[in-house]
Amino acid sequence: MFMRKGRTRTSRLTLLLAFLIVAIIMAPMGGRAAARPAGAASGGTLIGGFDVGPGGSPEVFNPLTDAAGFTWLQKYFSSLVLYDVNFSKVQGDLASSWNVSKDGKQYTFHLRPGVTWSDGRPFTSADVKFTIDLVQNPASASLFLPRLTDISVVATPDPLTVVITLAKPNSTLLDTLTYLCIVPQHALASISPADLVKSKWWYTNPVGTGPFTWYRYVPGQYVELAANSHYYGGRPKLSYLVNRYFQDPSSAIIALRSGEIQFTYATYDEAQALKSDASVRVIGGPSQVVNYLGFNLKDKRFQDVRVRQAFLYAIDRSAIVSQLFKGTATQSACPFSNPVDVPSNLNSYAYNVAMAKKLLQEANWNAIKGAPLQILTYYPDQLSSSILAVIQQELAQVGITVTIRVADVPTFRELAYTRGQFTLVYAGLGGGPNPDLTSNVYMSTAAPPAGANYLHVDIPAIDQGYINGRQETDPAKRAAIYQGMCKVFNSQVPTAPLWMSIRYGVVSAKVGNFIWTPAPGGGRYYDAAQDWTFTG
Repeated sequence: MFMRKGRTRTSRLTLLLAFLIVAIIMAPMGGRAAARPAGAASGGTLIGGFDVGPGGSPEVFNPLTDAAGFTWLQKYFSSLVLYDVNFSKVQGDLASSWNVSKDGKQYTFHLRPGVTWSDGRPFTSADVKFTIDLVQNPASASLFLPRLTDISVVATPDPLTVVITLAKPNSTLLDTLTYLCIVPQHALASISPADLVKSKWWYTNPVGTGPFTWYRYVPGQYVELAANSHYYGGRPKLSYLVNRYFQDPSSAIIALRSGEIQFTYATYDEAQALKSDASVRVIGGPSQVVNYLGFNLKDKRFQDVRVRQAFLYAIDRSAIVSQLFKGTATQSACPFSNPVDVPSNLNSYAYNVAMAKKLLQEANWNAIKGAPLQILTYYPDQLSSSILAVIQQELAQVGITVTIRVADVPTFRELAYTRGQFTLVYAGLGGGPNPDLTSNVYMSTAAPPAGANYLHVDIPAIDQGYINGRQETDPAKRAAIYQGMCKVFNSQVPTAPLWMSIRYGVVSAKVGNFIWTPAPGGGRYYDAAQDWTFTG
């Protein structure tokens, strides 16, 4: 556990009583209060708000059902492969190398020798097969199931070899595997897939192969990891890594300024204010996430495409980008974030109040609009609040009345994914170098619990586009497929794409060898966390 500096001296008896109180409080909460490993204090403790901001997923610990939070989850779990920090190529993690057959239907992964789980058990090909089989079981409620349906056989000819055979070529497999955290067969095989979805195992003493291992969890406050002496990349230089939770992101910035934490996400205004502060380093880059307004397409009010198009015409995205984002965002006309996949001749839906009103009148909006619409979002920061306030005012000008509801991530997922109790959402969709990542939201076959198509998008041309894109191995031809899909998205507006922003992280200048880059859902790139240091 971490302690603030400057505390007064306390008698041994008082310290003993305090220790006993902490132990009693934590016991029923699932916290692990085991003795720290010998020599643990030598490497120091780095504390961060790793789940603060758009890439986080606070207190959601099952990596097979989570769509974000991988910046933290991949500190104690590992994947077969990861992107490099620039998202320019895929490199090995648990796999040291791999081969792809000429027909693109067979991937042979060669695993790193000598890798062990944090409990000392050997990591083998059986764990990889177990994880993929688990995800392919609908009862596991994994969000990655729709992207692994082409896998027909997972073979394990020896402990260090995994052969994945596909029913048809799928050029997006490696991209999918950068998200897939491998979990231990020996620890989880006795738990049914349905029970594993929300099992206590994920937050009591999970076993992983990452640079750190689970140490302590205090609900609502923090998770603490300890250096994994079994890590294949060597024991981390830090002894402990702590993820503190903040209900208000601005509180994380205050904690950073005071030295209580060493890393957190920052909004544009916060990043600008901190750039002149020599005690921290501001890191920025494209988010690779397109923010959008999503329609519950089961709601009859959104069945007419003219209504959905009217939303785009009614919102002055150019003004929001220039005035609220201060130019640190670009307008989007398609859900894809990689420029090579977006054609230049799309309808920009430039701000046009008259056109919005005309479309709504043609769709007979006044007769069907019913009760005010609610925009549900998981963005609690001030910038998002300001954006939504402007959108609310601009929609009102054309006769669309909306209210705003901000929920934490678990509540958002419960309302949107599980219950379908929403009319509109303001959310973000990660794309990155491979647009197939968005298939989990837009393919008709990916409706919850099999995927994340909670908006109920059902457009045959979109479904076929994703299928064609997976089977095409030529980069230029794949880009042409995705550009064609963008035209369909642009005309049908299953969601209203708004913008892609620059995102920022801020780290203490006392932290060394620190690697962080904005990424959809956080993580899925190699950040060499075992080399991080902190001299505090």
